[in-house]
Amino acid sequence: MHTTSISSEASVQSFQGATQEFLVVADIASGGYGAVYKVRGSKGGVFALKLEKRAPKRDHYKLQMEVRVLQAAAKSKPEERQHLPTLIDHSEPHSSSSSMFIVMTLLGKSLGDIKRAYRKRIFSPNTAYYCAIQSIDAIKEMHDLGFLHRDIKPANFVIGAPGTKDANTVYVVDYGIARKILDAKGSMLTPRRKIKFKGTVRFAPVTMHKMEELGRKDDCESWIYMVVDMVNENRLPWHMVTDVDEVERMKRKAIAEPRTLFKSSEESEFCEVITYLNGLHYVDKIDYHWIREMVRRVAKRRNCNLREPYDWQKKNSHSRTMSR
Repeated sequence: MHTTSISSEASVQSFQGATQEFLVVADIASGGYGAVYKVRGSKGGVFALKLEKRAPKRDHYKLQMEVRVLQAAAKSKPEERQHLPTLIDHSEPHSSSSSMFIVMTLLGKSLGDIKRAYRKRIFSPNTAYYCAIQSIDAIKEMHDLGFLHRDIKPANFVIGAPGTKDANTVYVVDYGIARKILDAKGSMLTPRRKIKFKGTVRFAPVTMHKMEELGRKDDCESWIYMVVDMVNENRLPWHMVTDVDEVERMKRKAIAEPRTLFKSSEESEFCEVITYLNGLHYVDKIDYHWIREMVRRVAKRRNCNLREPYDWQKKNSHSRTMSR
């Protein structure tokens, strides 16, 4: 049962889930069609609650897909979901309901938010390559569960909550436009002939620009763009381009000429990854281990040990300010 109550006396908002009640203790974020709160459960524990309001002319909630992904993760082994938050509770959507919510692990800031606090808006090489490995591992976990994320970008990866044992783990979040790609037998579903553009133009794969069905390779292409965004102070070549067709043209050029994105010979392995991904098709599986090894080679060449402290742990980092 999903009920929301607000006490005018104390201005306290609470949500009734299937297993317990959740009391809002702080606002985390809000937007046109929803909000994220820090909540305390009636059975104990502090969590994150995502609230989605029903959008006009839409017969479903994006949170329904988030529930599907996290329920699938809950059925997997702990070591197979290290980069996915835990689903605590959720409301059941009804045709008469005006909103839906899910409750999950309380996590920290997104890589996008952390990065924006720095003067050059990039990470140090050590932190960037660490996040690259953590994020490709997170993508693998989603793919192994049978889902594509379809909106891979720094804003959709977050670190663990400060002060916890998982504070430096990178999690993949926000599965609102994720898609199931495997059938019950583990085979790829038949691709649709045409799809609508979804995701973020800056990080979307070329396949999305062509409005064709995405495969696992396409999440990894977006990951490559994310790596550039995290480590290259010149950002992506199309960073300031607003024309979608021009962005597609520039991406096609970058894939054909990987040095467009990774100019330094110290990062040649990333060029190999781009060439590898470009040779794959919709049904093809990904050699994630090889991609991780390519990142490690670059990190070793650049004298990065991939260990702490990471940029968000440094008091005197290259940031403008970390306290706003």
